[in-house]
Amino acid sequence: MTSIKELAKLLKEVSILYVEDEDEIREEVAQVLSLLSNRVITASDGEEAFKIFSELKPQIIITDIEMPRTNGIEFARLVREKDLQVPIIMFTAYTNKEYLLPAANLNIQAYLVKPLESKSLREALYNVVELLQLTANLTYHISSELIYDKVNGIFVYQEKDTIKLNKKEKNLMDLLIGNKDRVITYDEIENYVWKDFDEVMTSMALRTIIKNLRRKTPIDFLENISGQGYRLNVCE
Repeated sequence: MTSIKELAKLLKEVSILYVEDEDEIREEVAQVLSLLSNRVITASDGEEAFKIFSELKPQIIITDIEMPRTNGIEFARLVREKDLQVPIIMFTAYTNKEYLLPAANLNIQAYLVKPLESKSLREALYNVVELLQLTANLTYHISSELIYDKVNGIFVYQEKDTIKLNKKEKNLMDLLIGNKDRVITYDEIENYVWKDFDEVMTSMALRTIIKNLRRKTPIDFLENISGQGYRLNVCE
């Protein structure tokens, strides 16, 4: 079993989408979540949340049930049409089984009853992170010989050699891995890779990162799409 300390470290690098229509509650819970994860995204209803989910592919979803436009159960159903595995935690003011029955077939990892207790939320997230770790959602096979460890920001080559990435290299890999089915534009790269730096991306700076990543591994997994950006070539 993974230790609490290790689960907390893993959770820091996991992206969380939190959906709540009440502004005050959303802000309060988002603050709590920000202490647990460095990557918290919020939405005010299921419709907005599904757009964010489709674009950013968060690793954990936390959603209220009662919301306007698209409620939590409808949102979860839309998610499950695209992704059967992403963990979903639901907040609810109800404990009535009949009320929760529509969610029975949606593979919900946990139900948390309002008003929310920070301890219950933390424990639910640790359980989900352990599940993610078991299902290898925090490590990615670039090829049969090369694995990317997202938590530690390293490549593992031939199951023995570890290759450490710097912050910008890790940011770029996280962005590419999270969107491995499409081309990542130069604007997206600048907004994400340079988000923690007080500087503007230049074409030379980006080329240097790409060159360094290619030099660090014997496998060329980065494809440049002329005039558009970069795409990750992953051998599933």
